[in-house]
This record gives sequence, structure tokens and C-alpha cells, in this order.
Amino acid sequence: MSKSVPKIKHTRKPHKPLGEPKRPTSQKTKSILWISLVGVLAVIPFSLGKYFEFGTPGAFDSGAYTYSAAHILDGAEIGVEEIPSAQLGTLLVNILGVRLFGYSDFGPKLVQMFLQAGALILMFIAMRKLFGSILPAAVGVVIASAYLSAPLIAKYGNVKEQYMIAFMIMGMSCFVLYELSRKWWVAILAGGLLAWAPLFKPTGMSAIGAVGLFVVAQPVLKHCAFKRAGRDILLLLAGAAGAMAPLYVWILGWDVQLTVPYGFIWYTLRSFIPSGSEAAQTTGDYISGARRLVPWSEQWPRVLRYYGLLILPIAPAIGAIALRVLRLVRRKASAMKPESKSYDRFVLLFGAWWVLDMAFVWISPRSYEQYYLPLNASAAMLSGYVIAIYFGKAKTSLEKGPWVTMGVAALVAMTAMSWHIFFGIKTSPHTGQPYGRRVRGYLQKYREVAARREGDMKGPWEAVGEYMRANSGATDKIYVWGWFPGIYVSAQRFSSASKAFCMPRKTPAALAGEVEKLLSEFKEEMPKFIVDARKRHIPTIRPPYELWPIVMPPTLGVAKPRFLRPIKSEIDAYDKEWHAELAEFEEAEALRYDELKPFREFVMSNYSIVRMFGQHVLFELKNRVGTEEPK
Repeated sequence: MSKSVPKIKHTRKPHKPLGEPKRPTSQKTKSILWISLVGVLAVIPFSLGKYFEFGTPGAFDSGAYTYSAAHILDGAEIGVEEIPSAQLGTLLVNILGVRLFGYSDFGPKLVQMFLQAGALILMFIAMRKLFGSILPAAVGVVIASAYLSAPLIAKYGNVKEQYMIAFMIMGMSCFVLYELSRKWWVAILAGGLLAWAPLFKPTGMSAIGAVGLFVVAQPVLKHCAFKRAGRDILLLLAGAAGAMAPLYVWILGWDVQLTVPYGFIWYTLRSFIPSGSEAAQTTGDYISGARRLVPWSEQWPRVLRYYGLLILPIAPAIGAIALRVLRLVRRKASAMKPESKSYDRFVLLFGAWWVLDMAFVWISPRSYEQYYLPLNASAAMLSGYVIAIYFGKAKTSLEKGPWVTMGVAALVAMTAMSWHIFFGIKTSPHTGQPYGRRVRGYLQKYREVAARREGDMKGPWEAVGEYMRANSGATDKIYVWGWFPGIYVSAQRFSSASKAFCMPRKTPAALAGEVEKLLSEFKEEMPKFIVDARKRHIPTIRPPYELWPIVMPPTLGVAKPRFLRPIKSEIDAYDKEWHAELAEFEEAEALRYDELKPFREFVMSNYSIVRMFGQHVLFELKNRVGTEEPK
């Protein structure tokens, strides 16, 4: 029997014929490349924003939140030894950040960064699944990243609006994913995330309101059965209840002196009742008082100026709503019904969210820059609808030229509308007055932060804090008058007062009560240092409330600025003259000055002037004599 010849296994691949075209790149590879490009475009403004944020210490709200968290972690009893200004969500996030990284705003900012990054990633995933392509998701995420980090409105620091927006985006994205997947646990997650947004600021209700309207409207508009809508509501409520339950147990079970979640709704309702609670009256006083100080004639042009600067997110948002209405009209009027898209119905969801965000900036007449942050997130998601319709038309059209031209024109228009965001503005949106140069763009902010880092520059508020830190013991207490809470963080010291900081333009009666409480607490533990920040509060044309008045010419016939001498006759003459000047604004302004008299007397009797740090006046518990006169 002959031996079988073993088969030779050929391992060499056959040569490809010359001239054979390469295989096209797989769809998966293309997607990875596009997603990578989107990631780069979104990461650039996001990273710049974080560079600005970590390079800009928080003098105001950020310092207040950090201080309260550090004081509580140091053992201060909430509501007794520490009365925080932060909402519950902001306070808890700051406690986490300070617990991990110490008495500074670095920890809270880091937590904020991870929340924002997670929100943008979830937003991209939800928009891509909803619209079925990368382009709408890419445009939405890049707009959101650029505008939520923009120096024009970002108010760098540990900002409650930024926390709120992150939770709104995550909650809204999870809700969209639930609508597409129908996985029950995604709805519960969406409900929990959405429920947390108002814990940072009540305007976080905009996302909850939009989701509620959308769910209720779906069976009415024949998009689903009423049974399914009821299930959606129950799942969302279950998520919200699960997210809130631990907070209620903590606050009510341990008798923590904090407002329970969503307490603002009850206070708002009670503010309409004459016998409402003190908290309700305070809420009402804040809004009505601000309305008196900032009249409607001043507010509406300010809001419109900000709207004009945010034209890029606003314009496509308006375009999305208009396009949806047009498609509905055409569908009703046309005999040949145009093809509907699965994502058409989500314009109601995003549109309601955006309209509420746009409307909420009108509630407070103060119109701070950060009030305009939320509308950019909702507008970014809403704008995806316009891009999706355009992309679908361009993809199926036989004539690509006009659609390519339209796309290029849109890109040029978007660049023009956002140019000032990157390269600065010349006119203040707050006052309408010219700056005299370009400011508040990415370019200017980068130069400012870089110069600060290279020169190790400090602001006056940081300098006065560092002085107190160097000239006091770790257990010494201080007090800062005026809204500069960052001074506490710079000093690494705590306050003798349970309410460590205030914005003093309150009603005269409220201010009198606050002064009385302050002085009673000071008698128990005298602060080693007191800082008069001399902060001007809205309206800023009015002078600050001073703890040791600086006499300006020609008051009392002085030739140059000097501190008021602690002589009774001179003090009485100054008080009379200054009361009359303040009354020219309104009588309440003069009465506030009168109610502060016991505080001024306390400072002038027990403290000596150390010196001024910029506009801030530092006083030290006697006996230390300072001689510097105001500049």
C-alpha cells in the first residue's frame, strides 16, 4: 500500500491584482473617527473652562459654599453655629469636595467638573440615539460645551447653576434613552437625576416641568396609550422618591436645621398668605425688594442684551420650534402627507424645557450673568432637531450641491454668531456701557489667568485673608462684612457669627434684627479681626454700608478722604448729613444706615484700623494702632 502524500497547507495570501481598489473604511471606523473629532471639539472649550475655573479663586458664592461645608465638617451644628446660604444640593456637594480635598474650593470644583463631563457624554449618547446620526449630537454637544464654559456667563467657580445644569442634562438624557429603550430602570434613574436639579436652585424645575408636560401630552397626541403614560409617571416618581428619601430621613430623622427638599414650593405658596412663615416672607421680600431696586425699565434691555450675545444657541432653538410647527402645518394642509420622523415629538420636550429656561431669567431683576447658563443646555439639545432634518434631507437628495452650500453657509453663520464668545465683547451687557476694549472672551480670559499664574498675583480679598491667617491662631475667629465670603477661605479661619456673611441691602427691619443677632454672638466670642469688604450691592450706584465710615470731601468740610474720628460730635454731624444724602435714593436706604449704627459703634469702640487692602478695611481687636488713611 502506497503512503499517502501529506497535503501541503499554503499559508501565503494570494497577491491582489494590481489596480484593485482598497476596501472602503468600515462604518464603525468612520463613527470612531467622527466621535473622536467631536470629542476634540468639545474638549477644547471644556478644558479651557476648567483651566479658567481652577485658576480663578472664588471670592463670592463659591467661597460661601466652601466656607459652610468646611465649618460643618469642623463640627459646627447646622442651623445653630452655621447658617449656610447654600441650597441643600450645593451644600452636600461642597461637603463632599471639602471632605476629600480640604478647606478650599478645589474639591467642589473637581466634583463639578466630573458632573459636567458626565452630563456632556450622556447628552451626546442620547442625541445620537434619538436623531440617528452623529452630526446633530456633535453640534449640540459642542455648543453646550462652548457656551457653558464661556467667560461671558460661566462665572467660574463652585457655581450652583452649573451643578443644576449637569443634573438637568443627565436627567433629560436618561429620559430620552428611556423613551427609546423602554427599560424601566432608565426611567427611575431619570426621575432621580431630574429630582436633584432643583436642590441646587429652584429653576431646575424647568426640566421637570418639560418632562411632565411631555409625558402627559403623549397619549393626548396619540403617541402612546394612557396606560403607558401612567407607567412612565410612576417610574419617574419612584426615581424621584428614591433620590429624595435619604435626604428626608437625614433632615427629619436627625433634626437637621435645613429646609427639606422642595421646601421652596411650600414657602412660595405661603408667601401669598399674609400670615405666612418668616422664610416665606423672606422669599417674597427678596424678589419684591429686588424689583423695587431694579425697575422693569432697567431689566428688560439688560435681558435682551444677553439674549443678543447668546444668539447662536437661541437662533437654532427658535428655528427648531418654527420648523416643527411648519411641518405640522404642511402635514395638515397637504394631501400627500410628508413623512414624519420618530424624533418629531421630542421637539415638545426640548422646546418646553428651553422656553422655561428662557422665561426664568426674568424672575429676578438682578440678572446676574450666571442666570443665562441654563438656556444654553436646553437650546443645544433642541437645536439637534434642525441639524437632523437638514442632514436627512441632504443625505437623500440627488443634488448634493445646494445642500453642501447650505451647510457651509450655516457653518459660517454659526462662526459669526459665536465670534464674540471666543474673542471678546466691547460693550457691557449688564449696563450697556462700552468697556473701551475687548473683554470677557476665551482669548482675554486665557491671558488673564495665564498672567495671574505666572506672576502669582493675588486680589486684595486674597491678600487680606492671607494677612489674617499669618497674624492669628488656628482657633481665632474673624468676621467679614459684605459679600466677600472667599476671604474666609483665603484666611482659613471661621466666623464668630453663625451667619458668616450677608448681602446687607435688606429691609431696614430685617437688617436691624441681623445686627442685633451679630452683636449678641460677638459678645460671646469676639472676632480677632473684622473685615469691612465695602462691597457695593445692587444697585451698585448706591454706596456701600461702612462699619467705620470714610469721610469724603466735601462732607464735614474735609479736604481729603479720611476715616471718621471717634468723636461724638463729629459722628453725629456725619450721621445727619449722610442720612440726608442716602434719603435722596429712598427713605429705606437712609433707614438701613441708621439700623447699622450699633454695629458701627461696636467696631469703633472695640477695634483699631490695621490698614486697607484695596477697598477692604481690616480692623483688629484692640490694642493695635493703625495709622493708614484711605487712598
